[in-house]
Amino acid sequence: MRVFNDLKNLPPFRNAVVTIGSFDGVHLGHQQILKKVNDLANSVDGESIVITFHPHPRLVVYPKDDSMRLITTIEEKVQLMERYNVDNLVVAPFTIEFSQQSADEYIQKFLVEKFHPKYIVIGYDHRFGLNRQGDI
Repeated sequence: MRVFNDLKNLPPFRNAVVTIGSFDGVHLGHQQILKKVNDLANSVDGESIVITFHPHPRLVVYPKDDSMRLITTIEEKVQLMERYNVDNLVVAPFTIEFSQQSADEYIQKFLVEKFHPKYIVIGYDHRFGLNRQGDI
């Protein structure tokens, strides 16, 4: 598995099948998503890509909220993704500036320009963009 800790110098991905999320712990729902991503990637001779963020978006957007408790560290997340046969793990830096993107900017400037996804697989409650305005 390849691990990328920033968005600079990402290689071109072949028939990228992407999922995005915090993946704090890999519960049964996460496992189903990862299986779907891997199955789709295999079916199109592509690469599976898990995009996660560090620090966790809630820690950036709500810095005074100390109720947030994470289950896994980044190191543990890497091990978990390796265990589930992910081809590429992208740990994208999450900043206030990143959080200010509209949903359209997020899709175009982040997902499309960086990853050129053939498929995107996300959980039912995944939201993105400023004020969580976007969904797929």
